[in-house]
Amino acid sequence: MTRRKRSRETSPSDRPLVVNGWQIFAHPLFLDQLARLVAAVELESRKDPDGYKSGANAKLLASIHKLAFETIPEDPSRAVHRQGNTLGGELRHWFRAKFGRRRFRLFFRYRADPKIIVYAWVNDEQSKRTYGSKSDAYAVFKAMVDSGNPPNAWDDLLEACRKAAPSQPLSRLRDLIHRFGL
Repeated sequence: MTRRKRSRETSPSDRPLVVNGWQIFAHPLFLDQLARLVAAVELESRKDPDGYKSGANAKLLASIHKLAFETIPEDPSRAVHRQGNTLGGELRHWFRAKFGRRRFRLFFRYRADPKIIVYAWVNDEQSKRTYGSKSDAYAVFKAMVDSGNPPNAWDDLLEACRKAAPSQPLSRLRDLIHRFGL
């Protein structure tokens, strides 16, 4: 009996998550932020198993999880996600979800055909929404896009996500978040 080699293209880590019919991809910048947050919550859960869920990191992680895997995939085109000209007219195709008392932003793009959502970056405590500040979430994200990381071109953005998928599968991070019961 001959065994067939499993092709790399069909390995589970290469396949995107699918939520509400949307393929979900994540750029390494988003994955890195999420991994740091998961690590912080893991540490807090070991230090305070009964109270860690009420901490800022756990609440932030729960909010990101709800946005990324429930709210945004319900309808990424919602008007509430449009950022208008905040990043400049040439970047209007980028969307964002506001959360955490309007201090945090999850930046993403989507395509309706095929149904794909790409999460690019979520800001942290060092880059909260502060109008006019150099560390403002929009200013930081615009500088990142202008420097090419994350790429502004759709195909390049998707390719960067596909390259990151085997080393940091989004499904693994989602499973870790579920483990915390958030």
